[in-house]
Amino acid sequence: MGDSRDVMNSYVTRDLRKMFSPGEGWNIDRDPECGGASFAYVVSRKRFGKTLRYPVEVCMEAGVSAEKACTIQQHYDAAREAGVALEPLMLFVPTDADVSAVPADVMINYLKVLKVEDGQVIWWKKVLPAE
Repeated sequence: MGDSRDVMNSYVTRDLRKMFSPGEGWNIDRDPECGGASFAYVVSRKRFGKTLRYPVEVCMEAGVSAEKACTIQQHYDAAREAGVALEPLMLFVPTDADVSAVPADVMINYLKVLKVEDGQVIWWKKVLPAE
């Protein structure tokens, strides 16, 4: 039987497929090795002799700590120093998560199935107002 990380990864994978269509040649790899560094995902596509690689990290907490942001940035820098050409780093977090410690050049993506409320990460479903 799976665990909650498997469920979260299915939502992240779904959102990545919406952003990077496999029909357009994008590959989504989970936990790949990337120049000595590892990321939760790397989305890549090779076209016209050039490979585009988007490293993706996931943080399922109410906020991204400065320590976590630093670790993510160190992995990104290590892969680049190893000669791996990378596009901007992407980070998936729950809706309303505190991302103030995340560097400005990191692309933040909010998971709509999770929301931070009163400092806690909760399952969230949009509630439509009664008519």
